Amino acid sequence: MIRHGQASFGQEHYDQLSPLGKSQARILAHHLLDMGFHFDAAYSGTMARQTGTAQEVLSLYRAANRKVPDLEMLSGFNEYDSAAVIKALFPSMVKDDPSLHDELPKMFGSKESFKRIFEAAMLRWVTGRFDTPEIESWEALKARVAASLRLITQNHGRGKTIAVFTSGGAIAASLAFVLEISGERAIRLNWQLVNSSVTRFMYNEDRITLAGFNNIAHLELAGDPALITYR
Repeated sequence: MIRHGQASFGQEHYDQLSPLGKSQARILAHHLLDMGFHFDAAYSGTMARQTGTAQEVLSLYRAANRKVPDLEMLSGFNEYDSAAVIKALFPSMVKDDPSLHDELPKMFGSKESFKRIFEAAMLRWVTGRFDTPEIESWEALKARVAASLRLITQNHGRGKTIAVFTSGGAIAASLAFVLEISGERAIRLNWQLVNSSVTRFMYNEDRITLAGFNNIAHLELAGDPALITYR
């Protein structure tokens, strides 16, 4: 499972790769090519930053005359709607912590303001105690991601390598499903996921197991700390 490259955080159209995000995807592609990495199937969610990352990688494979599968899209690997979650939960958050009211106008201009609001909302969301019909619940996210994982592993069977280009929330939901950890632990792991990082799972007919988490060797070998981003 590959997290998308950096999206256009704070811009009007967030759901698209930034120039840096495209570079991260291409660096990953070159790294995988150098490793001789081959995949039998490629999936992504339907969001532009996910499909854009996939296409950057697949296009470089094709340019290197490597055979790659066509990209298949499954909405089950889409990211949750963090803006809708914050909008739905913010009124109750402010009641508990009135100081958050002053942070909202600064949210997309200040990293600290964003962090305070975003993290508080996500930790509240994953408990399930504040679910509303307006937002997808954490459990619903986890269920659709788990169903998508089961679908692709069953469709392809054993001994296949499947690349899934997705987002941090979907990877976190995968970890919660596979490791049977709480929503809070999973969402805290989500915050550690680097753009274009690789998280690996192994599977058979009976189970899916974690084999590697948040690998960013391709970015570290590039030697530029600015390549390591989280949003």
